[in-house]
Amino acid sequence: MTHLLLIDALNLIRRLYAVQERPYLPLPDDVAESTKTQIIRNTEAMLRQALLRLQQELQPSHALLVFDGRDSVWRKQLYPDYKANRKPMPAILAEALPLLKQQASDNGFNSVQQDDYEADDVIASIAVKMARHGQQVTIVSTDKGFLPLLSAQIHIYDAFARQQHSAEAVLQKFGVDTSQLVRYWSLVGDSTNNIPGVNGIGPKGAHDLLALGATLTEALEHPDCHKKLKQKILQHKEQIKIFMQILSLKTDVQLGLNLQQMRIGYATS
Repeated sequence: MTHLLLIDALNLIRRLYAVQERPYLPLPDDVAESTKTQIIRNTEAMLRQALLRLQQELQPSHALLVFDGRDSVWRKQLYPDYKANRKPMPAILAEALPLLKQQASDNGFNSVQQDDYEADDVIASIAVKMARHGQQVTIVSTDKGFLPLLSAQIHIYDAFARQQHSAEAVLQKFGVDTSQLVRYWSLVGDSTNNIPGVNGIGPKGAHDLLALGATLTEALEHPDCHKKLKQKILQHKEQIKIFMQILSLKTDVQLGLNLQQMRIGYATS
């Protein structure tokens, strides 16, 4: 059976880079070329080791590093503060990305980038399509935004903790199952993406509400829905809709890739 590894490239690479940069912090404005070279070489070595370890541990037949698109702005158009709390990519790393992509390719891992979409949407689209055809997919990322995709065919792996996520662990951590995660985060907030949620609704209120129905509409119509909670939700209805749109991964991005192009070791040129 095909086993496709979909790697959230910057999620992996930025963490590897941060470890290599740390001994040199705080970096001066004018970084010595020797320092830049050493940081990049160390990051290249760590990426090579990480990809080899993933191949050994997960035994994929196919793999793809997925990068964020340069022009992915639709979420910011819906909500300008989306990811406003994120630090920009370090300049040294930005300059090194072409080298890192080439190294990954030299190790048999091809890369893809769709300019109008974040890596998350591209990964979700490929994963869902593969799962529909009964193929196994493992998403490699520490981003909890992938957790709603968990299924028998779609697994999510934390390469740093060396741990597979499970539906049981999601329920234990968030108090809701995977199908309710986007609604839950829209209500209580998601600091990773700078989503504030609804003021005055905490985990308990969200849990109480979501236990009443599979959708917010069902929950609000339930006779046991608390009046004040219902009023609060209705007052922020449009805001919640926007948050749910932002936090929901697209699954219909068209890439024009075939399975052969994702096979480990496939030459693109």
